[in-house]
Amino acid sequence: MTEHEAPHQRSSIAQRVETLRERWYSSLSLRVMALIVLAGVAGIVMMGFAISSQVRSSVFDNAVSTNIEQFSTEVQLAQDRFSASAPTVGRTQEVANKLVASMYDPSRGVLGAVLMRSPDQPPVPTQILEPATASATRVRSLVTPELRDIVTKGGQIGWQSVGIPAGDSTTPGIVVGTTFDIQGSGKYELYTAYSLENQQKLIGTTIRVMWVSVAALLVILGVVTWAVMRWVLSPVRAASRNARLLADGEFNTRMEVRGSDEIAQLATSFNQMAESLETQFTQMERISKVQTEFVSAVSHELRSPVTTVRMAGQLIYDNRESLPSGLKRAAELQYNQLLNLDATLADLLEISRYDAGGMTLATEVADVAALVAEVIDVAEPLAQSNSVIVNYQSSGDTVAEIEPRRIRRVARNLLVNALEHAEGNPVNVVVAANETAVALIVQDHGVGMSEEQITHVFERFWRADSSRVRKSGGTGLGLTIAREDAQIHGGTLEVAGELGVGSTFLLTLPKVPHEAFEPPLDLVVLEPLSDEPEDQDLDPSATAPFNVVVEEDPDAAVEMRLDGQQVRAEA
Repeated sequence: MTEHEAPHQRSSIAQRVETLRERWYSSLSLRVMALIVLAGVAGIVMMGFAISSQVRSSVFDNAVSTNIEQFSTEVQLAQDRFSASAPTVGRTQEVANKLVASMYDPSRGVLGAVLMRSPDQPPVPTQILEPATASATRVRSLVTPELRDIVTKGGQIGWQSVGIPAGDSTTPGIVVGTTFDIQGSGKYELYTAYSLENQQKLIGTTIRVMWVSVAALLVILGVVTWAVMRWVLSPVRAASRNARLLADGEFNTRMEVRGSDEIAQLATSFNQMAESLETQFTQMERISKVQTEFVSAVSHELRSPVTTVRMAGQLIYDNRESLPSGLKRAAELQYNQLLNLDATLADLLEISRYDAGGMTLATEVADVAALVAEVIDVAEPLAQSNSVIVNYQSSGDTVAEIEPRRIRRVARNLLVNALEHAEGNPVNVVVAANETAVALIVQDHGVGMSEEQITHVFERFWRADSSRVRKSGGTGLGLTIAREDAQIHGGTLEVAGELGVGSTFLLTLPKVPHEAFEPPLDLVVLEPLSDEPEDQDLDPSATAPFNVVVEEDPDAAVEMRLDGQQVRAEA
């Protein structure tokens, strides 16, 4: 393996492990099957080892007892022959030779015998010779001093497990021995070797059959477990699938109820929940429709009388200088409130049009940066009353195909919202563009928003703090309409913020409505505003140089903004 192949192989292994991990945590049936199969394997393997050990012990003990019993019978017959014969050396030697020769029968596992004079016997003239055969020599090599010590000291039949050479390997066997007296010759020891090869084959065959049976049992266990899990989890999967359909708004989804067991109870409960959701959603939909129709009807009905009242109020306001001081102030208050009422009706009518789905774009080619500059100029009095500095900057080709009225309204909503919540800190307005889109960022270093407030900021009639005193009026529909205006262009309106640090709104519009685009700017959370003023390193060759204008000359500020320059207004 080369150095380049090793990291690739490790990465491949890591991916497989991660895939298996995801599959493990995402599949209940896999976990249950794995646990059942593992438990079954552990139990069956333990039982298999116990059974195989028991089989080995039983077969071995049975073979030993059988061979010892056979040996004991042979020894008793030999003792009888030695006692029945005349006590001559020749006759005794003949009986001994026949005894050793008769104890060789490989078909029954008898590998031969050896007759050995006990080492503590003194020599006598009538002692016999130890029979010498090939099998006797082989058995003699298997007799250990430990076994001879057991036989001679115990006086009973003794045995010992041995390994019998068979070519390059060994086979299991035992050597059985005992002592007996030969009349006229003294005490002798008789040892016979028995092979347990047949018993070993029997044990091996039995264990192989057992493990094949265990493997078959595990396969059957796995198949049965899979079938049971599939049968049990099938209703659960159906419930999960139907729950997703409910989440997608298909409230007529129902589960099939079969029988009266726990699964049937689950299906019944699910159907009851679905029916309840469908009923509540239908009621809410009907209420929402009635509310929308009511708002639309009231807005249209109030439009004409409010317009008439506003015109009358305009007339009184225009002639306020001829009124006494008390009535003059009342005329100004009346006029301002009529303007707020008119703006509220306009917002209600606009949101009603969006609800009706009949909105269309009347686009034209316009400069977004110029529109934003006009909005900043109009909002200058509000900025002064709130002691807020507005920093404006634009870059790139900001010309796009838009409906100017809507984009102007979006910019005004964002800017007024920033001025209201800036807490006297600067507000930054940036317009930037690339080849496919134009973006507008409005940032304030004011009260900011929490994560929960950000999730509600575009909801209708929602306000972060309803107790705040607004100098510019408002219905709580401004940001809702702004987002609708962005979306009808195929663009986006996003927000980010941090409580106590500030808020950032990012409007991104494609240069051609509903065309694909790359955002010119990214939405970022503001850093906390430093208490110490920072020196700004300004490039005099920049497209929009920074300028400071004292608002004693508002016309100069308007001209500079329309000229694409950056203006900071100070009261």
